[in-house]
Amino acid sequence: MGKLLFITGGVRSGKSSYAEKLAAALRKSNEVLIYLACGVVTDLEMEERIIKHRLDRQSSSENWTTIERPKAIHGIVESIPSNSIVLLDCLTTLLTNELFSLEKVDSTIVEKEIYQAVKLLMDKADVLIVVSNEVLYDIQSNSKDILRFQRTLGKLHMNMVEMAHTAIDMTVGVPVVKKGAT
Repeated sequence: MGKLLFITGGVRSGKSSYAEKLAAALRKSNEVLIYLACGVVTDLEMEERIIKHRLDRQSSSENWTTIERPKAIHGIVESIPSNSIVLLDCLTTLLTNELFSLEKVDSTIVEKEIYQAVKLLMDKADVLIVVSNEVLYDIQSNSKDILRFQRTLGKLHMNMVEMAHTAIDMTVGVPVVKKGAT
């Protein structure tokens, strides 16, 4: 079973850039760097973020293999080499894609499927880095959908931290280790 590193923090706190640098630093020899991108273009801002992330990887000195998979990440586990470092970016987007797809799905089922997929990825890769957004500090909403999303994300975050060898909270670009060590 590979190591899990979990990185959470506010939107635009530097999580993805830090995770990319961390993945490269963890590379010892011939490990394959895989970027599992869950983002989909939903508006201009998201399109710009996806383009920025692609350009960041292209300009990197590292050779990233990008797999764009907005849902059902368990379907790509078999294609992951065992000598890989996988960066899943991001859990929040993956959950959004799964919960708010055209099919109305039970959030408990979605949570379990994502959790199981992460465990499968951990079993396959040397290292799995999971990036997520911390949206649980936001003002409580009256929307049942938003509350369901926040509850489900909170449960996933707790599960990730429990499984993680290292848990990091990015605060204004500064990684704060909450569990383990980098």
